[in-house]
Amino acid sequence: MEVVLHLAGHCIETSAKKRYEMLVQELLKEDDEEREKILAEELELLLDFLKKADFSELRRRGFDGSREMRVRVKKVGEEFVVEEI
Repeated sequence: MEVVLHLAGHCIETSAKKRYEMLVQELLKEDDEEREKILAEELELLLDFLKKADFSELRRRGFDGSREMRVRVKKVGEEFVVEEI
């Protein structure tokens, strides 16, 4: 499972929070069980990321929103891998 975030004018933490809020809204409206399961898995990954990620370090590494980019967040073991795509 992975989450794709769009950074444009805001840092990775803000982007993750916005995606989280959007997923909650989508999940509340979803009728398709299979789609609901996928959204719930993405939401779970994002919540874990929001709780455990070192956002100061991620901003220092360039995920600070100073330039527009898309990033992929995935979990490998207990660590999060964040990469520009």
